[in-house]
Amino acid sequence: MNEFIVRARAAAVDADSFLAQIGQGQGVEYLSDILRHALFVSQGHREDVTVSLVLEKSQDFSRVVSVSGDCLGSLDNIHEMAMLEAIAGALREAAKLSKHETCTDSRGISVTAKSFEQRVRESAEAGTVFLLDPDGEDIRSKEVSGELSEAVFVMTDHTPMPKNTFKSMQRQGVRKVSLGPRMLHTAQCVSILLNELDRLRNNPPLLND
Repeated sequence: MNEFIVRARAAAVDADSFLAQIGQGQGVEYLSDILRHALFVSQGHREDVTVSLVLEKSQDFSRVVSVSGDCLGSLDNIHEMAMLEAIAGALREAAKLSKHETCTDSRGISVTAKSFEQRVRESAEAGTVFLLDPDGEDIRSKEVSGELSEAVFVMTDHTPMPKNTFKSMQRQGVRKVSLGPRMLHTAQCVSILLNELDRLRNNPPLLND
């Protein structure tokens, strides 16, 4: 199972406020693209991928909105508005969560009241975590490619990650990786990463030559 943790610093955790951000330059539209690129393939969906969107504009706690392909329920459609309304519906059910509490709606979307930092820390304690960064190790290097199969990938939406964020993640063992010389949209990064993973699973690298 691979997971994509996406930090959405400007996205509201209140359902009505979240929907009100659509078309207002807050970037919430990108979140639907990320879900679509990560979870859906032609005539099906990926059962080995989880997407965790960390929405941070809150009066109390950030919300981690997670959609896992292996327990994905019913989504009426996968066009942009339908996906955003599904996120808002899950946020509405999670409005009164206490810190670290989780609820899951009928579509299989779970919401946890938890910070980005805590979510990344838990992943780093459990396994391999990479942060996407143009200055990181090349994703196709032998040192990196051998560790991708169960890795967690951390990235941000259109809002840049604070510069000091990586220092704390580095102490937890998080490493930077790069997809190439050009900055891409987060959803595009997800597609490229999944393509690399698909290719590696069909042709795993030889690590002991």
